[in-house]
Amino acid sequence: MTFRLKNLFLIFAVLLISSCASISKRRSGNETKEVQGPKSPNGTVAAPSGPGEVFGPFTSNSTAEPLATPAAVAEMAPNPDRIVLVFGRGLTQGYAYVGVLRALAELKVPVHAIYATEVGALAGALYFTQPNVNRIDWALLRFNEKNLRFPEGKFGFVRLQSPESDLSAKLRDIFGDRRVESLSDKLHITLEDAKSGEALEAKTGDLWRAVRGALAGANGFSPEEFEGRSVRASARKLSDEYRVARQAEKYPVVVVTAGGQPPELFRKLVESQKATLISVPLSGIDDLDIKKRNQAVFSGKNAVHQAANEILGLIGRKLE
Repeated sequence: MTFRLKNLFLIFAVLLISSCASISKRRSGNETKEVQGPKSPNGTVAAPSGPGEVFGPFTSNSTAEPLATPAAVAEMAPNPDRIVLVFGRGLTQGYAYVGVLRALAELKVPVHAIYATEVGALAGALYFTQPNVNRIDWALLRFNEKNLRFPEGKFGFVRLQSPESDLSAKLRDIFGDRRVESLSDKLHITLEDAKSGEALEAKTGDLWRAVRGALAGANGFSPEEFEGRSVRASARKLSDEYRVARQAEKYPVVVVTAGGQPPELFRKLVESQKATLISVPLSGIDDLDIKKRNQAVFSGKNAVHQAANEILGLIGRKLE
């Protein structure tokens, strides 16, 4: 009797599995099949934000017309083995640049220099001062909605430490007494004189103060005192930032913009000079919604992987 019951149970189980497999197969053929995006470190699925756009000398759909080259342009290295990055502005959206650096590390593409402000400046400073990508991630965990923007609500002032002082303390803790000039040929933090509006680059001084100044912008934080000047995030156009890098660097330039679409004229300028422009779409991500920073990171990472062939082509490599 027991033997028969066991056999019946096994037959029932086989039929049940077969039925489930059939249902699953029918569902997989539907056009409305759900596709999950990449998972964040806490296991949740990040919201997809589109594939991004890539413009450059190796893209098959390039329609760029040759444009005037700046009078002073650095002579390109004959066999470049690294790239130069130019990041646009952004707080939450700027976390896309963190994803860009992660993806480049995975592709084993060396970065010679970074031109940036706001969160791009923070990401660049960590890239050149931390020993590996994991340490960069560990350091970034210290920066969140509690110290990158003012809290909302009438009870937001009930805190032991203000967001600005908390940010300064975290930056001092991570960068210590490191000086900007120790990274003078690698990290180019663009700032703005808070009084005159003059654009400037941090050349000498405490690294943490330069980064703190670069993080004073759309979040309403007060400017930082840096080398005798009151500074904040640069408002310089991305096209001007690109020209500065193109005139100074001998390695291929990759420009990354997060959020908005780049102007067509700028796209043509970059393509005509054999550089690459990556536009990271961040629909639904407000620049002050720091809680969505992980989504911006994954969008930046995905955009670079999509542009892998283009980027590797700049340094004479192919995707393996």
